[in-house]
Amino acid sequence: MPIVSPPLRRSFVVVLDLLCVWASWAAALWMLHPDPAAALSAPVPLALIGVMHVLVNMGFGLYRDGASYAEGPSSRRMVLAVGVGLAGTVVGMTATGTLPQGVSQELALYPLLLLSLMVVTRFMAAALSPWGDPVRGLEGAQPILLLGESAAAMGVLRAVAQEQERRWRVVGILHDGFKPGTLFEGVKVIGRVGDLPRAAARLQVRNVVLGDWPAALERRRELIGLCRRAGVRAFVTEGADEAAARARPGRTRPVCVEDLMRRDTTALDVGALRDLLTGKVVMVTGAGGSIGSELCRQIAAYQPSMLVLFEQNEFAIYKADADMREAFPELPIASIVGDIKSPNRLNRVMRHYSPSVVFHAAAYKHVPLMEESNAWEAVQNNVYGTYVLAKAAIDAGVRKFVFVSTDKAVNPVNVMGASKRLAEMVCQSLQASSATRFEMVRFGNVLGSAGSVIPRFQEQIDRGGPVTVTHPEMVRYFMSIPEAAQLVLQAGSMGLGGEIFLMDMGEPVKIVDLARDMIRLSERPEGEIRIVYSGLRPGEKLFEELLADDEHTRPTPHPKLRIAKAREADGGPWLDQLVAWLTQDRDLGDAEVRRDLKRWVPEFQSQSRPALKAVTGSRAA
Repeated sequence: MPIVSPPLRRSFVVVLDLLCVWASWAAALWMLHPDPAAALSAPVPLALIGVMHVLVNMGFGLYRDGASYAEGPSSRRMVLAVGVGLAGTVVGMTATGTLPQGVSQELALYPLLLLSLMVVTRFMAAALSPWGDPVRGLEGAQPILLLGESAAAMGVLRAVAQEQERRWRVVGILHDGFKPGTLFEGVKVIGRVGDLPRAAARLQVRNVVLGDWPAALERRRELIGLCRRAGVRAFVTEGADEAAARARPGRTRPVCVEDLMRRDTTALDVGALRDLLTGKVVMVTGAGGSIGSELCRQIAAYQPSMLVLFEQNEFAIYKADADMREAFPELPIASIVGDIKSPNRLNRVMRHYSPSVVFHAAAYKHVPLMEESNAWEAVQNNVYGTYVLAKAAIDAGVRKFVFVSTDKAVNPVNVMGASKRLAEMVCQSLQASSATRFEMVRFGNVLGSAGSVIPRFQEQIDRGGPVTVTHPEMVRYFMSIPEAAQLVLQAGSMGLGGEIFLMDMGEPVKIVDLARDMIRLSERPEGEIRIVYSGLRPGEKLFEELLADDEHTRPTPHPKLRIAKAREADGGPWLDQLVAWLTQDRDLGDAEVRRDLKRWVPEFQSQSRPALKAVTGSRAA
């Protein structure tokens, strides 16, 4: 059966609606008007009523591909469209003097007849013809099964059908809430969710779309395990929030490891964020990095007067600039290549653009890499760079300075964590004598960021393994890049100056469980990918803390943000001594850096070699 193109299908439905309009108008007049022949003989009212209703239907989206057939949301739109179309018709006929004489009861009967005809014709088209049913009659489309555990899962059937690529043909539904044989959009329920392995083998299906995505992490993993045992690949449909950023609504995509760890949507105080960002010049350092680039995207949505991207890596800022200009063509953007350790460069940029808000995300953050051979460079970039940037911000009259910190700053055992804690203390020290409001935000690892374990695990899986995990008991806090950026913005809008905000990172995740999830999501055969334990690397510890032992927190109006009461640095003399140490004219060795950091950050417990023996051995996923 040939595939009917969406434009031709929409034209067919428009013609059907015109016939319904004229038939309903004629029936209402013929049944109730005293002189129906005279009322129907005038061509102007017929043309006007037809054009009016078609235009209104277009406005209500009744001719969008996949939305032209009866379902819950479309039926509600039909009721509204018929009502608005009738009102517009009456107004138009009255204005042109073409409203038939004696029409009153007819205007009550007509919309009821029209609505009934529109629903019936759509149901008939969906049941009898590929012109009406976008989930059937698709030659070349791949067969796919729909899995569901709730009635809401049936909405996914329509979303799958709306994809412009038309790549799927739903051949069956596996559902725990409906009896086999039940029909939805012409597709039959053929069994329960647990029947997937048998159904996939019988129908030779290699893909399934999950109509339900449970909140419980364990149930999500069970579904992915079921798909793996059945030898099929799992897909989900993107929600409205994802679709706005990455794809069209309803577009299906493969399940990824982030889906197995997704948390509740973060609610934002939009009014406070508008006050902070809208109409302001906003500067983001590290704008080419994972967090920095996401901050730029989210800031741009609040319509700042200008966005200044500051980045040392040339290629990273080139890509960030191109992405931002494509996504936000109307937003003035300045992309600046520079080093945050350069006072002259920063002062010149600050004077030229006069930012009102600065988000400081630039940092060296890779723990083992910064621990050996690069310790002094980590301190220079993370501490001295923060000091130089903060001083330039103060001199330029920046209103708000938001410093992106890390959970590794709590009871640090590595140079990277100690350098970030020291940078927090620098901001707190400067706050005492500055009108600029400094805010610090700590959070853990972000899923899929540059240098994170996820890209590394994926490379190893693509090569056929093994996947290397440092220790079977290592745990980390994770959140998505968009959520982390949202909470950084929210913290920036809330702070009064000098606070350290802590993000609710949820439950810690075992790294080995993360590796197993990624292996399950791969298309590799069961048992092919091994996990090998390689031992802790320099500067690593088994778990990260969000609060130091001598800290306590207090709540904020936002449920996912708390404020830590941390030990603060001393005043001017302490900062002067620190800057003198940072600007000395020699390159310090790793051992010297760790020794001196203990003086500046008393809670720092140097761990230059792994604290635990490497765990050797391997196992299959």
